[in-house]
Amino acid sequence: MTTCPIHFIDTAGASFDEEREADGDSKFNPQEAALLARKVEGLLTAGVSPADIAVIAPYAAQVRLLRERLSVPGLEIDSVDGFQGREKEAVVVSLVRSNPEAEIGFLADVRRMNVALTRARRKLIVVGDSSTLAVHPFYQKLFAYFEQVRAYHSVWEEP
Repeated sequence: MTTCPIHFIDTAGASFDEEREADGDSKFNPQEAALLARKVEGLLTAGVSPADIAVIAPYAAQVRLLRERLSVPGLEIDSVDGFQGREKEAVVVSLVRSNPEAEIGFLADVRRMNVALTRARRKLIVVGDSSTLAVHPFYQKLFAYFEQVRAYHSVWEEP
């Protein structure tokens, strides 16, 4: 898990569907949150200190869900905006959006995504649905890069 510096896990076709908060517009993705929790646990098992790991999500509802699932002292879980300007050794990013309409909302703001994707010093793990996100040229290029460097993996490959 710690040998390759970047890792993208594609959840397309696996029913990792986003949901909307009942009392608001914020989005969350329970299946993605569970997968991120397993990835963070893997980093901790590999000896990475909780203080050296950041979990970043673009939606407040996903941040809240991840904080519930990962109550590890020293582990930082925050929004893209809340993490701006800082770095960690390992960063795990939840892209959240997964819907048949290929609506990506403010993930279309590539400056924000640039913040999320450039906070890792040694290890970056990104989880997202390529079929939803690939409607945007930025994500098409990002996924092509992950494939080129052999960092692109399907959720179906996960243990």
